[in-house]
Amino acid sequence: MTNTNVSVELEKLEKLLNKVGDLVITNSMMAQTIDNLPSGEAKKSLLEKINLLQRHIVELQDYATDIRMVKFESMYETYNNFLKEIIPQNKKIKFILVGGETKVDKSLIELLDTLIKKIISNAVSYGIETVEERVLKDKNEEATLKLIVNQLNGQISFCIEDDGVGLNKEDIEEMTGINEYTNKFNADLEVESETDKGTKVSIIVPLTHSILDGLNIKIGNNIFILPTSSIVESIQPTTDMIKFVGDGSSQLLMLRNEFIPIIRLYEYFNIVPKSKKLEDGILIIVKSQEQKAAFLIDEFLQQQQVVLKAIETNFRKVESVAGATVRGDGSIGIIIDVKTILEAN
Repeated sequence: MTNTNVSVELEKLEKLLNKVGDLVITNSMMAQTIDNLPSGEAKKSLLEKINLLQRHIVELQDYATDIRMVKFESMYETYNNFLKEIIPQNKKIKFILVGGETKVDKSLIELLDTLIKKIISNAVSYGIETVEERVLKDKNEEATLKLIVNQLNGQISFCIEDDGVGLNKEDIEEMTGINEYTNKFNADLEVESETDKGTKVSIIVPLTHSILDGLNIKIGNNIFILPTSSIVESIQPTTDMIKFVGDGSSQLLMLRNEFIPIIRLYEYFNIVPKSKKLEDGILIIVKSQEQKAAFLIDEFLQQQQVVLKAIETNFRKVESVAGATVRGDGSIGIIIDVKTILEAN
């Protein structure tokens, strides 16, 4: 049987994806130029052709990305076998992979492999009790170690979670020292722990390139991009939908018997809005995992495909910003990080 597999250097695939990103930007520039033309049959014909070109570019991007992406479930045996090798005889640990359908760049898996194994090893050595200790605490004698993979808003997270004894302050400080390693690929390390409940270590990595659908939103004279994957719906609020809480300084949106916190993005980004009155603006309900919020904006504009670039590569990490893109007119567009904003409120 003929072998149809071909080995390609990751660097060449990187160049291919970057070139596809350039095509998306060029297509956006052409679309904006055509949109500024006077109405007529010629404009209509050009719009049809540019839309067809956009579909071809999307397909090309999907193919190029798919070449270097693998479902993370393919790593299950690797980590399950590694865990079996290091478990001492007085401990029982079950490995569970959540989010295995998430596609991850092969090069990123190679970069993170050593770090993930180190965190698993720490959990086995220090975070998880022996069978005897767990039985005395009325816990299941078999501990659970989960590796949870999730992708959202231009970031991908790898969470290693156990139901063990939990780490003390000194252990956590020692764990955060791994940040020196994560700096190599602009990742963040977060450690959460609770006594006798367990520990959760999260590695959050920005995607260096990604093409996503975004909605242009306007606040004052500023235009931002909101990933459409985070948008639930948008509404024009009425007075009876706004409820005051506490001393009256905080407000909630009541929508279909659900109370949703309102975040005034003009305050978050320290800019002057068109209006500060909720009833004069638009509320866009966004969601990140189980969290919801209503973003107050002045208006929303067109939807478009954008090429996400991590700004920390050439600048520094900016809270609440997932990345940036080049607009059709050549200007820089800021992509909002919904997850970070919701977690901070």
